[in-house]
Amino acid sequence: MANVVVVGGGFAGLSAAARLAKLRHDVTLVESGDRLGGRLNGHVVDGHAWPLDLDTVTLPGVFRDLFRKSGRPIDRVIGLDKTVGRSHLFKDGSRLDLPLGNRGDQHEAVMALFGEDEWSPWVDQFAEPWNLIRRMALDEVFPGRPAVTRAVRKVLRPRRTVAALDRELADERLAKIVLDPVRLAGHDRRSTPAFLAVGHYVERSFGRWRFEGGLPGLAAALETRLTERRVTVDLGETAVDVTRSDGQVTGVVTDRRSIAADVVVWCAPTMPASLPPVRMLPVIPAFRTLVTLSADAPPMPDEMLVHANPPVRLFRAGDRRWTIEHHGGEDAIIALARLGLDLRAHVEHRTTVSPGELVTMGHWGWTWSRWTTAFDLPGVAPTGGLYLAGAHAHPGGSLEAVGMATAAIAADVGPAGR
Repeated sequence: MANVVVVGGGFAGLSAAARLAKLRHDVTLVESGDRLGGRLNGHVVDGHAWPLDLDTVTLPGVFRDLFRKSGRPIDRVIGLDKTVGRSHLFKDGSRLDLPLGNRGDQHEAVMALFGEDEWSPWVDQFAEPWNLIRRMALDEVFPGRPAVTRAVRKVLRPRRTVAALDRELADERLAKIVLDPVRLAGHDRRSTPAFLAVGHYVERSFGRWRFEGGLPGLAAALETRLTERRVTVDLGETAVDVTRSDGQVTGVVTDRRSIAADVVVWCAPTMPASLPPVRMLPVIPAFRTLVTLSADAPPMPDEMLVHANPPVRLFRAGDRRWTIEHHGGEDAIIALARLGLDLRAHVEHRTTVSPGELVTMGHWGWTWSRWTTAFDLPGVAPTGGLYLAGAHAHPGGSLEAVGMATAAIAADVGPAGR
């Protein structure tokens, strides 16, 4: 049995602690705040919790595996239901309701709007890259450069950027479906590797899913799981560094004490003080405008990507409540009206959370400067019993990516007595 210290109580910390405790390790979770869940809990305004991130996930198997390998299966704990898909509103007023989770459904939807389907064969090309990325960098801890052989480069074509994808789709509207999410996420399409567009293949193959009770429901279910697994949880305690001996981790230093550890899984957005600084630029998140609409507001899908300049994403935050993700410049409500979605007369309440305020709530990942950024992410090639996971670490901040990272970490640590 190893003494494991997990630093951070967001989704990364919760999932890592649950998995490792089920493997019969002695797990302590240290969280600087006064509650577990991190950004899963949303942002509270006037007593309502607003999701700041899209509250649906793809790869449902990641979450089924998490619950199955930490205790009772997910269907006995929390509901997980497939969503309809995503709507795309274009500047010419046309709208594509794109189903997710089925190639045939996507083909029919694209044919209905465009009269031909160049989208489906374009997405097909990412099947092999997805299988390679999953096996090499997601199903197990990623060793970095040694894994990226000539054969791997032939499949991934890593020097190709997202900007090059613009030339692969003849219809500008389909190209916007690929380019705009990159821009909205705070990346430059000229330096972001094209293989990240594999996400469109993943969504088409697995769909998007919503937890019963939203992301706060997931946080509550995992907190219960930690109790069942007898994880020691210490709130209001900030970890600042790790200690080592001969390259092997020996403990965690907090603002109160030192905790002995054979394994440390660092999931907090701040890095251990003794580690070299990360030489990458953090992502600057987009604004989040939180609006409550009147009961007579026009009906809208649960998620809509509006291909304005700059793009805008809307997703449902609750009854008559919406989160609008957008960059600065033109007022998001006015931009939507300009494209035919006029909500101005229906806004009963609105508040905007700035990028600066969002940064204080946690890490939003790192910007891609070239494809080799993948080697520089914290958490690549872990050594000496120190692992990193979360939005600040490999392979990225989405819940699916974090869930796969903590699964790989648990497999690498192995069961007690191994």
